[in-house]
Amino acid sequence: MTETTTPAPLSLADITAEIFTPYLESTFIFSIQNHSLPVTLVECRENPDGAGPDSTRTPFTLVFHASSEQENPILDVKDLIANVHGLEQGTIETVSVQRILRPPRLPAGAYFQIVFG
Repeated sequence: MTETTTPAPLSLADITAEIFTPYLESTFIFSIQNHSLPVTLVECRENPDGAGPDSTRTPFTLVFHASSEQENPILDVKDLIANVHGLEQGTIETVSVQRILRPPRLPAGAYFQIVFG
């Protein structure tokens, strides 16, 4: 029998846009308490103008899409603190996630963003 190990949680300070670029159109899971929501990463956008003089990384934003055709209490929340699963490198724990309006060029559904400053 082979034993699988779960990677350690990722440090928010070490997360960069480059980690997410290969995962565009991949499925992630937002988990909060006893609920989880499958989402698809649809955008990873760097914001170099948002960097301050002491920044250690280029700020970036992730946008995720979820079907709004499901019954899930996470869909009713505007701001939440969630764990994000789906990266080989590990889980992102206790990250702030905001529900956003659907970007005009993207299909119907629920959209969420995570901003890393």
